[in-house]
This record gives sequence, C-alpha cells and structure tokens, in this order.
Amino acid sequence: MQLSDRIGRRMKLHDLHVLMAVVQVGSMNKAAALLNTGQSAISRSIAELENAVGVRLVDRTPRGVEPTKYGRALLDGGAAVFDDLRQAVKNIEFLADPTAGEVRIGCTPLLAASFVSAVIDRLSRRYPRMLFHLMTGYVETLHRELSGRSVDLLIARRFGPIAEERLDFQFLFDDSSVVAAGAQSP
Repeated sequence: MQLSDRIGRRMKLHDLHVLMAVVQVGSMNKAAALLNTGQSAISRSIAELENAVGVRLVDRTPRGVEPTKYGRALLDGGAAVFDDLRQAVKNIEFLADPTAGEVRIGCTPLLAASFVSAVIDRLSRRYPRMLFHLMTGYVETLHRELSGRSVDLLIARRFGPIAEERLDFQFLFDDSSVVAAGAQSP
C-alpha cells in the first residue's frame, strides 16, 4: 500500500482543520467555541490525528496548547494542503464561469500608474463580475508574492534570468524603452 493511500485512509481533513484551530487560538475550549462543537470532539479529533501519524502533536501547558515540533511540521503541510484546495475551488469556479471571479495582479508603482490601471479599468467594464486586486511593490517582493500565491499575475520588467520552473513568462513589449512626444513637439 502506498503512503498516500495510508494517509488518505488514516487522516481526515476535518481533524487537520481542528488542529489548526486549536493551535491558532491556543486552547481546546476556545477552539470548540470557534468551531461550534464540544471540547470532547476537539480532543477526539486531535487524538485521532496523533494516532494516525504516530506522534504527539500538541503539548498541553498551563498557558494553553502549543504544537510540538511534529505538530508544527504537520501544520506547515496542512496550510499548504488547504491553500491548494482553495486554489482548486477557485479553478472550478473559473471553469464554471470564466467571466466572474477574482484576479490579484502585482506590478511596480510606475506600471500601476500607467497602462496597468487603464487595462484593469477596461477589463472591469467588459467583465463587471470580475474583481481585480492590484498590489504594488518592488519586483523582488512581488516575485515572492507570486511564488506564495498572494498574487496571480505579475506585470514587471524582467531583469536577468529567474530560476523558477513553475513560472511562465510572456513578453508584452520587445523594446526596452519607448519615447513618446506630442505631434507638435520638436
């Protein structure tokens, strides 16, 4: 039996969600109130998760509940799992209606003040059910935001090679600079 099959049969997303809530609020009782359930159900979910992975995931202290190093590792993976699931649901929504949804665009302040805002304005009129979020910043920061899925699309100048196989580049302009002047300008 493959590891993914064993995990799929032994771990439940609900239990992982419970663990995330417990660690976030720092208490089983607070997590029970947050999730609108009983404290015994919270304890059972944590126990089943600990049984599934075979290690203790949380330590109960007088100050509340804190994750162990194993719990922190599972939480990191859990955050990625839920992020991937959110992205999959967004993809399904887009496939169901490609004229609606959200697009998070990253660009430099200079580009935002020029053509990017004009393009967003035009697209907003054409697709009124689309919601556009514009994030501006330095290219390096925006690249991290793109890799971390905080932005869907990055519009920026490309300086040198970027070693990222998951990214696809499309060039908008071949010229490195453009000079524009009025018809009456010398």
